[in-house]
Amino acid sequence: MAERSVESTRAESSRSDGYATGRATKKAIVAKAAEAFAQKGFYGASLRSIAREAGVDHSTLMHHFGNKTALLLAVIEWHDQQQFRAEFPMRISAEGLVDAFVNAAEANRATPGLVQLLSMLTAEAGAEDHPARPALQRRHKRLVTIFAWMIKRQRNKLDLPDDGTTPEQRAALVISTWDGLQLFDALNPGTLDVPTMVGRTLREAFGLPLDG
Repeated sequence: MAERSVESTRAESSRSDGYATGRATKKAIVAKAAEAFAQKGFYGASLRSIAREAGVDHSTLMHHFGNKTALLLAVIEWHDQQQFRAEFPMRISAEGLVDAFVNAAEANRATPGLVQLLSMLTAEAGAEDHPARPALQRRHKRLVTIFAWMIKRQRNKLDLPDDGTTPEQRAALVISTWDGLQLFDALNPGTLDVPTMVGRTLREAFGLPLDG
């Protein structure tokens, strides 16, 4: 029994080491892919060059991600996690939530290529058979949940007048506005102050003073 227990422990340790190595490899690939997509675009970035920069074989990259779209989605998820490293606490204020997303919009300025790719991918995913559609729908759903929760809370707290929309509908309008601003900025760089406009859109939705 003791001998089997030792062997079992060794096997579990080996699996744990393997999982850790696999996670580290995926992180390295995603980090290099983020750089490549931002600099060269989705079509210009080569999976083989990304693998080479990450220090792995092309076959290893394909094992972890399968195709370029899956890798881009992993990059987008990584990008979101960099901006929102922790779950929002239940006691966060409306002002705090506005600041968090304005900061996210500010951070997007550092990776314009990646943001442009996300805008294009979001538009393309309108097709029902697009492989990125489910992942981007989940992304929108998460944002709708966050914004609708705060809109509902602010409406109850401030007794705001009924504007004819549900919290979820208003949240979707906020997200659509942000997506549209980023797409416009991609086509007309520097014309709009996207972070400021995102802040105004959120403040209006939350019933906050626009000059706050």
